[in-house]
Amino acid sequence: MLKWLLLGFIFYMLYKSAGPLFSLFQFNQSIKEKKHKIDIRSKIQKMDIQDAEFEESPDE
Repeated sequence: MLKWLLLGFIFYMLYKSAGPLFSLFQFNQSIKEKKHKIDIRSKIQKMDIQDAEFEESPDE
């Protein structure tokens, strides 16, 4: 009986601690995503992108 009570208490504590741990994981993922976007933007800004020249064909 004591074993079931202890096991239930452990599962209850894991259940209660899962919420804050999950929110920390989401926060960490959002920081990584923002850093990745900043890296991509900086790489694009460093590139020498020139406007493409093209001629429009008249529609007949």
